[in-house]
Amino acid sequence: MEDRPVEEARAVAEEPSDPRNRADVGGKVNAIIEAAQAAAEEIGQDARRKAREILQQAETMAASRIEELTGEASQLRDEADQYARDIREAVDSYGTQHRQSAEQEARRLLADAEEQATKVRNTAQRKAEELERDVGRRHETLQKEARMLEARKQRVLESLRDLSAQLQDALAEPAAKPAEDESLVEALDLERRR
Repeated sequence: MEDRPVEEARAVAEEPSDPRNRADVGGKVNAIIEAAQAAAEEIGQDARRKAREILQQAETMAASRIEELTGEASQLRDEADQYARDIREAVDSYGTQHRQSAEQEARRLLADAEEQATKVRNTAQRKAEELERDVGRRHETLQKEARMLEARKQRVLESLRDLSAQLQDALAEPAAKPAEDESLVEALDLERRR
């Protein structure tokens, strides 16, 4: 139960970087943080519930012990009063000690739960920050690639325009009979003919 936010954060971080998912990054980051907070709240509630159960068990055990010890005291009337007082004091002391140890255990469980919740929240926050950095770097890379492709497209278009102009010039010129010793490359060299 406590590993669920970490697993969700890991699943989000391992998802392939898809351009369609870029718009969902903020939502995923928020979902990770909310899951971590929900897990922290749930861990805290579990710790408080366990503490209440421990206190109830301690009180039940103390009450049970009191009844057992006071039942034996009724056998001897003369000794019963002194015995009952001694037993009550012992039981009170035992109950106090047991209650104190139960409260200490409850505080320890609560502190552990809060520490674990903080770790989960911090891990989720780090994963979210890493994801945001990765998306930013990918976005910058794609922008650079788009600019390079646009420049390449412009160079190709310019080359095609030049080639088109040369072809139009070649088609517009009257066909002269090439000299027999003229090669194909020389015949196509429009710059030399101008």
